[in-house]
Formats: sequence, structure tokens, C-alpha cells
Amino acid sequence: MASLPSDSDYKAFFEAIAAGDEAAFEALFRLCRGRVYTLAFKWTKSGFAAEEITQDVFISVWTGRAHLSDVRDPRAYFYTILYNKVSRYLKSEANKARILQLSMWNAKDSSNETEETIYANEGQKFINKAIGQLPPQKKLIYELNRRDGKSYDEIAEVLKLSPHTVKSHLVKALKLVRNYMKDNALRFF
Repeated sequence: MASLPSDSDYKAFFEAIAAGDEAAFEALFRLCRGRVYTLAFKWTKSGFAAEEITQDVFISVWTGRAHLSDVRDPRAYFYTILYNKVSRYLKSEANKARILQLSMWNAKDSSNETEETIYANEGQKFINKAIGQLPPQKKLIYELNRRDGKSYDEIAEVLKLSPHTVKSHLVKALKLVRNYMKDNALRFF
């Protein structure tokens, strides 16, 4: 690999490029391209990204050539351009990775919601089957309490029973539903 230009060489290149000398730009490119690529690759760990960044660095030098004659430290100027290009690339990649991770997380949540909905529907069918096994009066009291949210007193008034009788039927109904579910749980899963 050719040795890097000295500070005075950089200054001469920058002055010539500022004046629009394409040959000076090509010579600077040939001399520094390898070093810029190596640093970009070291920081990005990507050959493709390093190549893109190298091209972007030299494009920035060429498009900003009108200001090159004002640059006091050409090596620092070059390094700053390279650092900024690499920094932007790494931020962009981090954002892409974060977006990908979020989209995968959201997709997982969606599939979990679907699975949970299916399980909830299956679970409700299982509970409904258990309720269907209840004697008619217990079933009616259970549904008035659980489905319609009525209190013991409200159910007692509707069915012309005592609140104590309603409570007794509901306790027995809940016990029957639990026992049915416990005895038949393996069939459900």
C-alpha cells in the first residue's frame, strides 16, 4: 500500500481540488481510498457499507471543494467526514434493527392475541358445556348471577325464592361447574 500523503501534500491536494483540478482529486482518491475503506470497514464490519461510505467521503470532498482552501488540518477534515458518514450509517442500521425488532414483537403480539382469543373461545365453550350439565333451577340462578350480574335479592324476587335459597343453589351450581371442569379438563386440553 502506498504511504499516506504528508500534511503539506494534503494541503497541496486541497488547494488544487478547490481550484477544480480533477486530476488532483483522482490522485488523492487513489492515495487515500484504501485507508478510508479500511477504517470504514473496521467500524461498520460490512464491505458493502465500507465501499458506500468511502464513495460518500470522496463525493463530499468533491462537492465541498470550494471550501477546501480554508481547511487548516486536511487530515482532521478527512477524518471528520469519514466519522460522520460512519456515524450516520450506524445510526441508520440501529434504527432499522429496532424497527425490525418492533415489527417482529408486534407480529408476535398479534399471533398471541389470536391464540389467546382461540383459547378464550374454547374455554368459554368448555364452561358453557359445564353449565349445560346443571339442573334447570341451578342453571337459571347461575346464569342470572354470572351472565346478567343480578344479586341474590334480585334473583330471589324474580324467582319468588328466599335469598338464602338462591345463595345455596348458586354455591352448589359453582361447585358442580368446578367439578365438571376438573373431571373433564384433560379432554379440553
